Amino acid sequence: MVKNILLKIGYDGTNFHGFQYQEDLRNIETEVKKAVHKVTNENNRIIAAGRTDAGVHAYAQYVNFLTATNINPKAFKFHIEPHLPDDIISIESKEVDLAFHARFSAKTKTYQYVICRDKMMHPIYRNYMEQVTYPLDLEKLQKGLDILKGEHDFKAFMRVDKDLEINTVRTIDDAYFVENENKVEIYFKANSFLHNQVRIMSGALIELARGKISLEEFESFFDPANTKKANPALSASGLYLWSIDYE
Repeated sequence: MVKNILLKIGYDGTNFHGFQYQEDLRNIETEVKKAVHKVTNENNRIIAAGRTDAGVHAYAQYVNFLTATNINPKAFKFHIEPHLPDDIISIESKEVDLAFHARFSAKTKTYQYVICRDKMMHPIYRNYMEQVTYPLDLEKLQKGLDILKGEHDFKAFMRVDKDLEINTVRTIDDAYFVENENKVEIYFKANSFLHNQVRIMSGALIELARGKISLEEFESFFDPANTKKANPALSASGLYLWSIDYE
């Protein structure tokens, strides 16, 4: 009998060219598919909750695949783990309804962006945080996060691609930050995001918090007459796919 398996994984994105398959470039999809094939001996299609870019990490990424094997669904994580490289971990597995789709069944996704405020950042963190040494007004940062919440046209917060015509309206369900010792961790929760949206929103928030732009200028990015792009897009190193909600 065919079963639909939901597999929770995590990964260090430093040495990957993103999640999606790319010929001759190391990617997470290929590594996961190879590991699943080793266990099932089937040509399983891997469906991911989202496609992270090169250098982006994941605390919690989900993939699902169909299989006719008789392996206990909860045991897949143990069978798959030995076949994964050491920068990917198999965290949990279970059976889900055959209609379940890791991407389209997701209700919300939460991304975390990590800022290191040390004047001299230890090099062991260079692939895992964005360093910002400017003084930051965290009250302004929170005001900017409050502006981002709700439904807006985020066309000013996406990578420019002249050949791409999509609906740029998105709804941010929640946006907040947490101070953690020398770090500022920024969280964004939404059903979906535009390409590079989280990195650009984070960059614009830092520009706001360091006084390079005003609250009025920040808010003007949502003005229908606005033609100016928000910037900069912060590095992929500080970005984490934090959690995905299916309930």
